[in-house]
Amino acid sequence: MIQLKEDKEPINDSKVRSFIAIETNKELEKGISDLIEKLKRMGFKANWTQAKNVHLTLFFLGDQKISKIAHLAYKIGERLTGFPTFIFKIQRIGFFENNNVPRVLWLGIKDDPTLVGLYEEVKKVIKINEIDTKEGDFVPHITVGRIKGYPNHWQELLNSLDFEEIKVFVNSIGIYSSTLTKKRPIYNKLYTVDFEGGVIING
Repeated sequence: MIQLKEDKEPINDSKVRSFIAIETNKELEKGISDLIEKLKRMGFKANWTQAKNVHLTLFFLGDQKISKIAHLAYKIGERLTGFPTFIFKIQRIGFFENNNVPRVLWLGIKDDPTLVGLYEEVKKVIKINEIDTKEGDFVPHITVGRIKGYPNHWQELLNSLDFEEIKVFVNSIGIYSSTLTKKRPIYNKLYTVDFEGGVIING
């Protein structure tokens, strides 16, 4: 494991759009791919999440200098050393709506105090490092798609869908860059913060 040194300055210190998230697994990737195919057959149209991009977002950081992201990774690594590994469970399909119009389809996660504890620990480091993030209740979910079109009786159709529970093992978090393109965002993991201690530089 590569231990990131706090005084190591990146050669390129431009700003990048970034976020902190938990990587998932192949089982969830397949589950989302199968679910999206069912939704398409029902008549839903959306900007669908690519299976390879599936993750559980903890914080959106916005545009930050690479040096600040590196420093944040180091500080989060210090804070999370010794944090317990755990499993969270994905077990239901949900949606956000506005005026009875579906906007976002997502997969909900069973209430988990360890997941909430992880969120709170990372939030403390973000605040100490004076990075502004949106305040609000932590509602962990995994986005399936942002709706562009939907069939009649869409709510009944969504309620008819079952999603078999999937377990995700967590022993680290990642800091990612997000590059917006005309088709979809491109994600690149910059740092992996391991609960056993240390930060892996990914790119």
